[in-house]
Amino acid sequence: MNKYEKLFEDITEKTSSDEIKWKQISKSAHSDLIFNPDMSFRQYAGEYQKGDETYEVVFVEKKADDPAHDYAYQKYAPEVLVIDENNELLVTLTDSVIDKDEMIELVKSIEEKNDRTKKLFD
Repeated sequence: MNKYEKLFEDITEKTSSDEIKWKQISKSAHSDLIFNPDMSFRQYAGEYQKGDETYEVVFVEKKADDPAHDYAYQKYAPEVLVIDENNELLVTLTDSVIDKDEMIELVKSIEEKNDRTKKLFD
């Protein structure tokens, strides 16, 4: 397991144990840190504690043009961003380093636990 997979696994575990409290935020939030922010359609954010440091972790759901279909279609492109207290982007986790199915499982968990949908289903 590489360092990115370990980080992702820790985020997933802390989501499952409710150590990370996710909130849905504006799809345009963090547009200065996101590559192609106009492709973002939903974002969630939470506080991620690692040792004595606190980071903002952001799950970005994007659509992206799919080169496999000659760019005629779009595909789902999830990203996880880790941002420090100075609003500096430290790490971007995409499906190039994390299995896309694992990212989809994380967002399903986030959807069930975030502040807005909890109210909807209560």
